[in-house]
Amino acid sequence: MSLSINSTLTLRLYYGAGNSALTKKAARSEATCGTLSFADSTALRTAIRRLKDYKWEEVDDKSAQERLMAFTDTVNATIDSSSHYGTNDSSVKNALKEIKNLNKKHADELKDIGITVKSDGTLSLSSSAAENLSHSKFKEFFGNDSSYLNSLYSAAKKINRKVDIRL
Repeated sequence: MSLSINSTLTLRLYYGAGNSALTKKAARSEATCGTLSFADSTALRTAIRRLKDYKWEEVDDKSAQERLMAFTDTVNATIDSSSHYGTNDSSVKNALKEIKNLNKKHADELKDIGITVKSDGTLSLSSSAAENLSHSKFKEFFGNDSSYLNSLYSAAKKINRKVDIRL
């Protein structure tokens, strides 16, 4: 898998102590598809929970940018690992399709916070998203009532439940 991930402290926290090594390319290349899919979908669920509780109005642009990058990296890692695992399980394949469709459905909202949805359903973050936008936009987008995040969490949970880490 040729996924590029920026191994920041925030990203490692999303992956947790047991899986933080999977934020590095070398560890990802040695892990099984099941291990990656499980770790990535777990990290995505953690990212969503933490972003909903995050105090966007109290942070500087650099911290906000790091969290946005960790979020996009986690979404992209989940898409990447699940696409490899999805050949083994229709439930994972369906959840992966759901994530990509959610990204496309909410592309305008994501664009409003500096995140572009690529044609393959993955996300790309503007290098200046946090500088150019009011942090209140992030607070609104990542709020508890976000249909995008709630649906994304649900799809990640489906992957998490169906993945066999031995594969």
